[in-house]
Amino acid sequence: MLDINFVFFHVGDVEQPRLLVKTIRKFNPNSNIYFITDNETESIDSVTDTFRIECDRENLMTSRLIGFSQLKLNKPAVYLDTDILITQPITLDLFLGHDVYLCLRSHQKEGLIDTTFRGLDLSEYSGRTFGEIYPFLACFTYTKDYHFWEDCLAILMSLDKKFHFWYGDQEALRIISDSKKYDMGYIDESVICTLPEFATKQEASYSIHFKGKGRKKKMLKVAEFILRDKSKDGGDGEI
Repeated sequence: MLDINFVFFHVGDVEQPRLLVKTIRKFNPNSNIYFITDNETESIDSVTDTFRIECDRENLMTSRLIGFSQLKLNKPAVYLDTDILITQPITLDLFLGHDVYLCLRSHQKEGLIDTTFRGLDLSEYSGRTFGEIYPFLACFTYTKDYHFWEDCLAILMSLDKKFHFWYGDQEALRIISDSKKYDMGYIDESVICTLPEFATKQEASYSIHFKGKGRKKKMLKVAEFILRDKSKDGGDGEI
């Protein structure tokens, strides 16, 4: 089993990334974990390294891509959102076919984009679905090195400033995928980073993504389930 590196960016309250780290350590105890943050956010135990950057909290999409680029991790890694829990070992064997793997949206593809989301003007996407405009989720990405993130950052910086606040990472992923610059593979969201309502034995994903306020309320309870000592309760149960 080939261990892999994990990278995440987070600022502010660290309750969720602490849970993420605990689940990584349960299933990938020997992996390196890199925490990218600003100068105010508190540290997290059990990470391998904390990399602090000057961070614009008003434009987190930009700050995250800056962090991924400036870390300059020149080895294979999975780059994660922090509202995620790992549910089984993630190894390099999953990603041997391509230099980059994107998370391909498989849930809620037909939902229409809210053209006023968070006060943004996304009128150019009126009547368009998430599957059409944002087919790739930025919550779970594999790259063999950091150069992919340099290109994503360059794309984002060329976009309208509204995308620096939100959706800019997904814009960059779509554009760079269309460019065919990288040897790129795709893994369905249902396989690699599913939503909690689909996280059953019928959809045994490698991780669970608690995106949105409603789902985040479930994260602690599910983390306790994942991290429990199964030898003491005698069963696997179901999330």
